[in-house]
Amino acid sequence: MASTIFHHWLDQYRALPEARQRRIRIGLRVLGVAVVFLLGVAFGRGIGFPNGLQAQARKLAAQNTTLQGQVQGLQQQQQTDLTALAALKTSLAGRDSELQKLKQEQAFYSKLIGIDSGRSGLGVHSIELAPVAGTDAWNFVATLVNTAENADAARGTLTLAVEGVRGGKLVTLAWPALAGAGAANGVSYAFKFFQQVRGSFMLPRGFVPNRVAVTLHPERGAEITRKLDWNEMLAGQRGISVPLP
Repeated sequence: MASTIFHHWLDQYRALPEARQRRIRIGLRVLGVAVVFLLGVAFGRGIGFPNGLQAQARKLAAQNTTLQGQVQGLQQQQQTDLTALAALKTSLAGRDSELQKLKQEQAFYSKLIGIDSGRSGLGVHSIELAPVAGTDAWNFVATLVNTAENADAARGTLTLAVEGVRGGKLVTLAWPALAGAGAANGVSYAFKFFQQVRGSFMLPRGFVPNRVAVTLHPERGAEITRKLDWNEMLAGQRGISVPLP
């Protein structure tokens, strides 16, 4: 029965003009596409995200975004902590170095106080001389101490004068002649407990030194001069004590 009906429709279709057959074929194709589309939509709904799974997927995506933001924030915080830790370590290393320096200075000052225990006030613990190789210049280091109890900071200048022989005559070279016009006022000092004062001077050729006159010019009180043997100055074995008024 179905076969007979199909053949009957097929005979009628073949009897139609060619243009009408073409329109029918186009219509059938469009109808087929529409049917396939509708079936796809219906099928997609059937296999989609039933029972709120789509909403749950959106929620999980939002949570994932939040967690990613938290991870990024923690990474930035960790970097900040690492930077702060490195700065702290650097600061501690600097403090340790400063502490070691203070300990060395304390030990040095304690040694000076022990040596100069019989003196009181501003003093020169020692003066050392050293030649500058290949020249007639000399470097000196004067270690100054202030052993007065509850003393204020000591301030002033230090100058040298050298006595010796030149051309068979006794000659005294004052500080301006030794150090030049630019340093005529002497070497400044300013300290509470102790200080090493450094300077240089030049001896003329043919001059044979015998003694050195060391003069302290404190801001408070009169200047005081002591004369030391040149060879003892080279050994750094002598010092002078200048009490403050």
